[in-house]
Amino acid sequence: MSSLNFSPRVPVIDANVCVGNHHTGPSPCQSPVQLLEEMDFHGVERAVIYHAQGEQISPTDGNRYLEDWLDEDGRLIPQWSVAPVETSMGQIAELHGRGRVRSVRLHDCQSAGLPFLPWGYDDLLTFLSDAGIPLWIPLMDVETDHLVTTLKAYPDLHAVLVGAHYTHALVVRGLLEASPRAVLELSRYEPIGEVEALVERFGAERFVYGSWYPRYAMGPILFYLHHTRMGEDELARVCAGNVERLLGRTETS
Repeated sequence: MSSLNFSPRVPVIDANVCVGNHHTGPSPCQSPVQLLEEMDFHGVERAVIYHAQGEQISPTDGNRYLEDWLDEDGRLIPQWSVAPVETSMGQIAELHGRGRVRSVRLHDCQSAGLPFLPWGYDDLLTFLSDAGIPLWIPLMDVETDHLVTTLKAYPDLHAVLVGAHYTHALVVRGLLEASPRAVLELSRYEPIGEVEALVERFGAERFVYGSWYPRYAMGPILFYLHHTRMGEDELARVCAGNVERLLGRTETS
């Protein structure tokens, strides 16, 4: 009988972890120590983390709360939330000036009525493009046609498309075709055989492992990726190498 134990065969960086309590309920991890224990259980070496309050409440407050989650060993890599408003962009510019910004995450402005289009985001996306800062974009927070229009308008922007679901199966190829720099995060992408098909079509460099913990469990998609037909080099890129390339280097806290 084969063992039920699982350990990753390659280094792993989780590209999509939420920390802190959400307005809908408390997080199962109430401290960096608890999160690191969860990561150790699954064989995850490092994680890109953002604060729950930065999603829909306040990107500036979320970023301040995120400071409390940064560990001394640098295993928890901060991802700052951002919105196209003066206070938020000023905060990011200040952090960037201190060499602390390697990625940012789009705050949900669409729920407040601002569509993800160039006329509303030009200052922000121009800054990110010029600075070489990648932007994580949750797909459920933007309209697909707006996303394509905007990414085409900023061809130097590195975008990570977060949370693709099986309901996005008909649009994923079009998104990746239309946006050559876009990378797909795989926490929710469950269509059978599609990860292998996409890697074969676009190359392993266009995909990253993320769990979106604690919205989803940390282990299942990691286990799934280790049981696809990807070669070891492709698996290593998806599980860690591509995130390291996007971030440029590990952040300091």
